[in-house]
Amino acid sequence: MLLLQLQAFAACGDDEVRGVVRQSFGHLWQVVSETSGLDAVQVKTFMAYGMLLNTNAALSAAEIDADWARQATTRINSGHLFKHLTVEANR
Repeated sequence: MLLLQLQAFAACGDDEVRGVVRQSFGHLWQVVSETSGLDAVQVKTFMAYGMLLNTNAALSAAEIDADWARQATTRINSGHLFKHLTVEANR
């Protein structure tokens, strides 16, 4: 499913595909927003970290012996992840 999602993003050069993918992404954004109660800046950060995790998974980054791969796969303490993210800090 992950690779299918990445393929969908890659195929957005086609207007018809882009429309469907936009609609699906919009639905995903709405579900995350409504379920989590996060504000727009926090949802954006959550989605950005999610994309990094998806990229790591697609690349099997955990299996790579390189500094960038170790840094990219470092665990994130979610308890501190969103505290500093505010609308003011994101201007």
